Amino acid sequence: MRKLSLVVLFALVVALCVCGSAFAAAKKSTSSQTKSASPSFPAIESIGIVDRGEILNNHPNLKNVRQQLADIEKKKANEAKALADKETDNNKKAQAYQTKRMELAQEEQRLMAPIYHDCEQAVREVSARKKIVLVLDKFVVLIGGVDITQDVIQQLAKKK
Repeated sequence: MRKLSLVVLFALVVALCVCGSAFAAAKKSTSSQTKSASPSFPAIESIGIVDRGEILNNHPNLKNVRQQLADIEKKKANEAKALADKETDNNKKAQAYQTKRMELAQEEQRLMAPIYHDCEQAVREVSARKKIVLVLDKFVVLIGGVDITQDVIQQLAKKK
């Protein structure tokens, strides 16, 4: 929960920085025009929102990666059991299981990294095409923004 809170906090800080930059750029570009009574904020259409979970679940290679991870998980569990069966010391048994869990986590990172990269790249391409300056996770946004989730999913499908 703490890790999720830190991620949300980081996303908000980044969003504020980007909005501040966009606001400064918008203000600079309108400074030669007549000044209005209200400040010049980026248009709501320039803020995109995405459902990262939905995008990830629709990645064309995710099913294959999940199957590979399931196979690796079975293999690591069997290896851990074999090591634990040879040991009489409970601490060494626990260490064997912990080592295999860490190896599985490393494999998961290795296999999922290209998936995450593809998803991020698709978000960047769609946001650039739609001239969106800020993209946030929809679970961080209460009101506003343009949902580009389906556009990103379609972009991922094109790369299949």
